[in-house]
Amino acid sequence: MAMNKNIYLALAIIVIVLTAIGVYAFSSYKTTIMVKPLKVAPINGKYELKVKIYVNYGPFGGTHPLSSADVWLYLNGKFYNQSLTNSQGEVIFYVPPGNYTILFTVFHITKNVTVNNSTEVILDYAYLRPT
Repeated sequence: MAMNKNIYLALAIIVIVLTAIGVYAFSSYKTTIMVKPLKVAPINGKYELKVKIYVNYGPFGGTHPLSSADVWLYLNGKFYNQSLTNSQGEVIFYVPPGNYTILFTVFHITKNVTVNNSTEVILDYAYLRPT
């Protein structure tokens, strides 16, 4: 009888430890959008706006670029341009300085950015977690 209690206690501890590990791993798994400057010179007064889209399938699925994703670009609230991501999940726009809104149409997510130099915007979408 005492042996059964020890087995149940050991199983309970294992379940608690695995639950804690799962909660910790899941808490760091979320959709993020990063904006970083690029060291690319302007071309004819236009800056490079590089947009990257990655899909994060969690701790066991990894992160993969999303190809053929439609990205729309708005300048001061008015439609400016649109394009599809390439096989590396990137699309590059050449834009004048201004306030832009990027619409990641496949996820219905927007990001406002001010472009006054070459800029990179990276969407890391947590696929298994709602935004």
